[in-house]
Amino acid sequence: MPDPIVMSRPSGLLGIATMAGLLFASQAHAADTRLGIDADFSHIENVNRAAREPEEQSDNAVSVEAYAARSFMLSSRSGVVVRGGLRVREFLDFGDLSSLGVTGRVAYRFQPTPGFTSPWLELAAGIDAFKHRDSEIRDGHILSLSASVGKHFTDRIRLEAGVGLDERDAYEGDVYALSNLKAWAGMDYKLGPSATLYGSATWMDGEQVFTLLNPAAWSSLYANASASAADPVFASAFGGAAPTAYRVDATAVLLELGLNFALTGSQALDLSASWFDSEAEGGGGSYDGATFRVGYLYRFR
Repeated sequence: MPDPIVMSRPSGLLGIATMAGLLFASQAHAADTRLGIDADFSHIENVNRAAREPEEQSDNAVSVEAYAARSFMLSSRSGVVVRGGLRVREFLDFGDLSSLGVTGRVAYRFQPTPGFTSPWLELAAGIDAFKHRDSEIRDGHILSLSASVGKHFTDRIRLEAGVGLDERDAYEGDVYALSNLKAWAGMDYKLGPSATLYGSATWMDGEQVFTLLNPAAWSSLYANASASAADPVFASAFGGAAPTAYRVDATAVLLELGLNFALTGSQALDLSASWFDSEAEGGGGSYDGATFRVGYLYRFR
């Protein structure tokens, strides 16, 4: 999720490949190549990452992603999954945030000891490149590396934890040239034949983007910023005045809770709520916000 929160989702438990696995586990060996579409509607609070509560804005967004994934067995205990996708995202109020993106991911998974409850190890690399309708400072790509371990404790409970690095390159300016180390843990709990509850906690240390309309209201924040630029995307919310975006060293926490319902063998409904909190390491700035999402997952094969 490169916007509105600058990070990629954990590449293990809550990645799209895993969400597909929750839905299609019974068909995992039916075909090596999997094709699908994920569509969702999101309500995003504090979409502008405002450092001051009176300046916070919200928006709704619709996103559609088409993807293809192919798995390759390397041995009886290891394999590789390659995935690529094309994503379109439309913001309903702040339309200049709307974007077109391409994604790619390669994951190697190894299970040292065979068995359903035996742990597995995964190494993954991914890229997420995106072009916005009219926000050049946000255009760029994110390169991600991660390592994780997971385990089925029972036929209902699965846990996973990992560490990773996200490097975001900005094609114009330096505000969105960001680097973040992350660590996460998550769990799936199967409630019944067609419903799975999932949750995760992610911690990040690196750089985040904050916005301020009136810098004098928080001079210590922009004094510690390593880069800044005008952000006219949100000018319509402030009578035509463009706030300023600042890149600052920060730590952040993301919490997510969701529920996945299998509708048929090829369709599922996914509901989730997440909360994000970012704390600047210098200057005392902070912001938080919640996102509520309704998703529809469809697999062609």
